[in-house]
Amino acid sequence: MPAAWYVAHTKPRQERTAAEQLLRQDFEVYLPLFKVFREPGRRRRAFAAPWSSDPAGAAAITADPALTAHEPMFPRYLFLRPTRATQSLSVVRSTVGVSRLVMFGHQPATLADDAVQAIRRAEGLRETAALADIGPYRPGMAVRLQDPALAGVQALVQAVSADRVTLLLDILGRPQTVQVEFGRIAPL
Repeated sequence: MPAAWYVAHTKPRQERTAAEQLLRQDFEVYLPLFKVFREPGRRRRAFAAPWSSDPAGAAAITADPALTAHEPMFPRYLFLRPTRATQSLSVVRSTVGVSRLVMFGHQPATLADDAVQAIRRAEGLRETAALADIGPYRPGMAVRLQDPALAGVQALVQAVSADRVTLLLDILGRPQTVQVEFGRIAPL
């Protein structure tokens, strides 16, 4: 039976740093990542993720990489376990990026391997989700145009593609469809 996982609480936005440092100390590390929609134009740094569930060791982006990002599923937490029976957990608390080891009383908190495997399955399902399933816009949703020429005009989302949203507008009493970029609309 595989050893239980321990839970580390990281410093703010330092989950990846902590994971890298724990890997260097020969711990098995798992940082669950969640694929999220990212509006075009917002900057995120690309990274290799040897701690993810991706067997190739890198976060694969199945949709347009400009529209997705990977964020920690549990912000400020990651899972680790020793790779040897004699490996001490005492070094975890002084690891760069780690705030503390989560404790229940005087005992480190543990998570059964089955629970971690369930998290891996959920992460895998989210990774294969289509952009339309994770994006903020869905057909039938009301939005407001932010384009200077049509600022404030309301429309209904008709369809969502990888780089554009098709809207249904009422122009001069007639329904018209218009395709716009994600950054030119906002939810109501």
